[in-house]
Amino acid sequence: MIIALPLTENDEFSPHFGAAAKAALFEVDPAARMILRTTPVVPLEPEPCGWASWLGAQGVTHFLAGGMGRGAQQRMAEAGILVTVGVAPAAPVSLVQAFLDGSLAAGANACEGGHHEHGEHGHEHGHHCGCGSH
Repeated sequence: MIIALPLTENDEFSPHFGAAAKAALFEVDPAARMILRTTPVVPLEPEPCGWASWLGAQGVTHFLAGGMGRGAQQRMAEAGILVTVGVAPAAPVSLVQAFLDGSLAAGANACEGGHHEHGEHGHEHGHHCGCGSH
C-alpha cells in the first residue's frame, strides 16, 4: 500500500494540494501499521492537479490533503486513489502514522463551500490548473 501527500519545497506538508511543489510516497504495511519506506518525488507534470494519473501509475492507493478542489479529487478517483481531505498540517510521517493507526482526524476541506478565495486564475498560489472545476 502506498500513501501520498503533498509537500512544500522544504519537505513540509502542503495544506493546499494545488500549491504543492512535490509529493511524498510512503510505502506502508497496513497490517503492522508500519511505514516501510518514504520517497519524496517531483512529478514531471508541473501542476499538482495533473499528478493523479502519474501517482496512480506509481501505485499510490491513498492521498492525504488539507484542501483539494473537486476537479482534482475526481481525477484522483479516476486514477484509483482514495482521497482524505481536511487533514490538518503536521509532520508528514506523523500524518501517515495517524492514518495507519486510525487516529487521523479529517476536518473541512479548505477548497469546499465557496469560502476559499482562489483569486483571478483559480488559486491564490498562482497556479492555473483549475483544480476546483468540475
